[in-house]
Amino acid sequence: MKAGMILKTVTIGTVTLSTGMPKIGVVLSGSNRQALLGQAAQVLSSAAQVVIWRLAAYQEFDNRAELINTATQLQQVLGTIPVIADFQTDQKPMSATDYGQTCLTLVNNRAVAAVDIDFTMVNQIDYENLTNQMRTNQIALLLSQTLPATSSTTDLVAAYTEMAAAGADIARVTIEGQDASVVLRLMTATATARQQLTLPLIATVTGALGRFNSVCGQLTGSALAFGRVGRVGELNQLPVSQLKQALQILSTVEGA
Repeated sequence: MKAGMILKTVTIGTVTLSTGMPKIGVVLSGSNRQALLGQAAQVLSSAAQVVIWRLAAYQEFDNRAELINTATQLQQVLGTIPVIADFQTDQKPMSATDYGQTCLTLVNNRAVAAVDIDFTMVNQIDYENLTNQMRTNQIALLLSQTLPATSSTTDLVAAYTEMAAAGADIARVTIEGQDASVVLRLMTATATARQQLTLPLIATVTGALGRFNSVCGQLTGSALAFGRVGRVGELNQLPVSQLKQALQILSTVEGA
């Protein structure tokens, strides 16, 4: 990081994202409340520290009363493990109006600790009003971009920079890990952006090679690494217990 730059810490519920060892996250993708709460119960008994709720898989997504009810029960099951609602348009296409209103519903009801907003929607929704409400309700803003595997290191750094400029508390870049060179480009870009920006960054690689990116989070400056608990989470990811062990083995901070 450049001299004089101070990395800001971002608190999501009881978890603080900053430098050092990445926190461990698990993706929940239950199609209904029962399935989702069952997944959450499995995560509760693991070393996971953050949950990403992938709303694209949830069948009652358009029923806002049910959405809030499920979010409330989900947090009750998880206790102190914070929930990040994940809104990605490549997973569930929807109108900008529905997208913005659903985000606002979760925010105004303080139903989650953070919202992961697709960067492509920033200029299509009432972004200023939404972000103001997030600040008022102390809900963290995570902006995300999913980029093609052909993206250069420069493209990837630029994506992080764009999201920082748009006011993100946390910026996340996802890329499909088709081969080692793709994974290494994202890791390099994240390490480079970490030296230029003050907000926490998250690098995500889909596919089997994503586990290499996860265990190297402290090296690259990624604040969150993803694992799985049994069949909960992406099956290509390392089990949370193994991920935690790998992060501890590779830790550069004594006792981390």
